[in-house]
Amino acid sequence: MAVTRPSEFRYFFGRRAKLLYECLGWHLRNATDLRFMNYGFAFDPGAPGPDLQREDEAERFCAQLYHVVATQIDLSGKRVLDIGSGRGGGSAYVHRYLRTGQMIGCDLAERAVEFCRRVYDGIDGLLFQHGDAMAMPFGDGEFDAVLSVESAHCYPDRQAFFREAHRVLRPGGSLLYADFTPARVAPGTALVETRKGLAAAGFAEVRIADITPNIVRGLENDAGRRTVEIDRRFPPGTRRAVRLWAGTPGSWIFRDFQEGRREYLMCHATRPVG
Repeated sequence: MAVTRPSEFRYFFGRRAKLLYECLGWHLRNATDLRFMNYGFAFDPGAPGPDLQREDEAERFCAQLYHVVATQIDLSGKRVLDIGSGRGGGSAYVHRYLRTGQMIGCDLAERAVEFCRRVYDGIDGLLFQHGDAMAMPFGDGEFDAVLSVESAHCYPDRQAFFREAHRVLRPGGSLLYADFTPARVAPGTALVETRKGLAAAGFAEVRIADITPNIVRGLENDAGRRTVEIDRRFPPGTRRAVRLWAGTPGSWIFRDFQEGRREYLMCHATRPVG
């Protein structure tokens, strides 16, 4: 009988993921300075990162992941959907720094949406809505771009998400997607399955890049801040699990990236015209 190692179990998936993020939303409801929930991205040595305002520097690496995914195309003036928007930091970053015409953040966790509506209230053109990525509460062709950063690994039916993203995009619109490959699937196989899934949903001009080294570097560079925040905000009995969720160095998910058992992929795909 095959034994499933801890690193091969899908902890943050389906109903478990929703329960986790609802609980985190309640626990961190007043932590208005924590606005991102992703592994972060560090640019290659010597490559300049974006200029950030002082209040955004603490979560720089998380903001940089959104930046690199979103800047695959020019989003200025565009109507953009951020699906799986979490605590809204990425939606707010893209809207403010990349000057979208309108940004709508959408998340399945109701507490996350409540948090975002409270924290980002009054920012013109930035809205948040409760909704399911596999059955989006939007009409056909409403968006110029759909952004999805480190969220789809939680979805029970990723193919349904790809179909919905294609549906809500206008012809010529772009899916800007980033996520890590699943457990017990060789990274090369996951890459092929992602390409096939996007093609089956109707996307074309699919470009996929492996950004795993930048994710590992981001986690290493951000480890001190993450550890301090975990120790500050979570009781001792929960910290090991939270460090795993946060991908801190030493956790098995960090080692999976570092040792090549998983890859972190970034994608740009287009809904064809006509």
